[in-house]
Amino acid sequence: MKKTLLLGCVCVIVQIASSTSSFAETLPAPPASDIEMRYYDRHKIDISNVRDFYENLLIADTMIHADAMFDATTKWKFTLYQMIKAGSGHHQARSAYQLSKLGVPIREIRDIWSEDYVKSIKDDRTRTAFEYVDLASNLPARVTADTHAALRMQFADRQIVELFELTGINAAMATHDQILPIATDQETLDWANANLRLVGWAPGHNESSAEEQRKNPFVGTMIQALRDEFVADWNAADLTARAPRLRTDYLNQITGYGVSEMTFDGDQDGIEEPFDFYPTEYLRWEAPDADAANAPPSGTAPFNVAAYDYTYFSPAVVPETSIPFSERHKLDNSWSRKSGLGTLGMDAFTLQRDRAITLQMKWSLFFVYQLASGCVHCQAHGAYGTFQEIEDDYVYDKVPPEEMPAVTAKIRSLMDFERSEYYSDAEKAAFRVARDAGRLPGRTTAAHIEELRRHYSDREIQEIISTLVLTPWLSTVMQSQATVTDQRSMAWSIRHLGPAGWRPGVHTGLANEQRPYHMSLFFAVVGADMATGVVTDAISEWLDVKVPLGVDADGDGVEDAFDGFPNDPNKWADTDGDGIEDSRDRDIDGDGISNAGELRAGTFPYKADSDGDGVDDKAEMDAGTNPVDPRSL
Repeated sequence: MKKTLLLGCVCVIVQIASSTSSFAETLPAPPASDIEMRYYDRHKIDISNVRDFYENLLIADTMIHADAMFDATTKWKFTLYQMIKAGSGHHQARSAYQLSKLGVPIREIRDIWSEDYVKSIKDDRTRTAFEYVDLASNLPARVTADTHAALRMQFADRQIVELFELTGINAAMATHDQILPIATDQETLDWANANLRLVGWAPGHNESSAEEQRKNPFVGTMIQALRDEFVADWNAADLTARAPRLRTDYLNQITGYGVSEMTFDGDQDGIEEPFDFYPTEYLRWEAPDADAANAPPSGTAPFNVAAYDYTYFSPAVVPETSIPFSERHKLDNSWSRKSGLGTLGMDAFTLQRDRAITLQMKWSLFFVYQLASGCVHCQAHGAYGTFQEIEDDYVYDKVPPEEMPAVTAKIRSLMDFERSEYYSDAEKAAFRVARDAGRLPGRTTAAHIEELRRHYSDREIQEIISTLVLTPWLSTVMQSQATVTDQRSMAWSIRHLGPAGWRPGVHTGLANEQRPYHMSLFFAVVGADMATGVVTDAISEWLDVKVPLGVDADGDGVEDAFDGFPNDPNKWADTDGDGIEDSRDRDIDGDGISNAGELRAGTFPYKADSDGDGVDDKAEMDAGTNPVDPRSL
């Protein structure tokens, strides 16, 4: 099944514009020796893989890239473009190889490397989507209300959310590759060397020894097999059905590393038995000589702290836009359950309980990453999450008033952790990886990993990396969606981070736009429901909206709730439900204004009420109010 991006609209009135970044665009370059430094034994970190996390990552990656409102080929083109922008060599090769497997000519694939590629796209809709991907690839904070307006002129909300999810999972994949470059399998390397050298692609750190190398490419039939297995094992119409599990060991099919299938944790200390030296003793798990065995080779230069020391936090600046945000909370209604299951699974694994790395440390890593990335929503969540984990260590989960100043000072000091007295050398080593991955993942080098190896076991490093892989998925989607932060996290951050210059940015909004929970509170609610036998709709609970079930009667990749023709696998787009496909409908949203008229007026063809103020566009035009400004009634 192929879905077209063509639409009978003539032009885009509102263009996607980048806001002025609050970050300096130049950073101190890593030392040349760090850039040239080779990664060694990286497969041993992968062998310490936290299986549950990475299986959910594979599920999310597969389901988000599948045919849906955008066809898979178009999404892989978006992905290749994003990986070029992000500088991920492995995922450039993988995405290009996947496009080749889908039948895209090599010349068309190579064109995506062209500097004027986006400008050369003739179709307005396709170009608008690529303009968004261009903004979100390295600094999603550039996405503004004008970006939303441009997208809503061309796409239904469900399509826009699919774009957001796609850029989020791609950001996670690119970050993983740049923190610990993936040792690309020989088949993909051979194909890329033969076909991509002309555009300047080179394997770089993704080329490796035979021992480190991945075994099989995660493209083509393997992706399709994983998707089919996932869907076959999931009753999408039944919330009480067990969560789907992968029967095939795709992790080892891809890597060939022999990652243990055992995830049993008998003493419930969060450490799986293959990595637990004391499997019957709670909170005692690491072998006495683990750090010494994991240390870098003698003669490895110490990490050059001064070369990476820079100001990574800047207060949020709200850019000027032609219109304000409208109905951004309604984007939550359009999330896909298929991708949501994988992404929530990653989130739950990382942030639900202490493991080799404590929850307090993981929330602190999350906070440092987001201070560098610019996601103010995520900064509020990271700071408040860190506070909650500190608070949990006190009697009755309450910090005594006399100790609050020291607790909040410790959290604020993460804004400049290098000079903080609260954190150890080991913690600072992990924070440096989070900081550099958050600002620009390509700044992380082998030197970062060697510094981690001075303080942590491979299993701990793997968990640090998994936290930092989850984090860009969240920051990219939350910044793209301009998510309104829950009141508790926002209020805490304004009160305790405000004196250090922190600002809420675009993530404050109306009460009905707010997310209901900080993530830790969400997991507490879900846990309480499970303990009392209540079947929780976790995805709807998280977003505080009713997310439709993932039923797809005609198997075309579009859930019935968003499918205007749920029994016809060749048609789906009917925004106003009038039985006319959008591509043939002169009034897509059914508001009485033609598509061409909406474009001339600057309203959105896909939204009958462009500004979400409860009055449709035609009524506002007749009354003389501004139909794209919710403040104009």
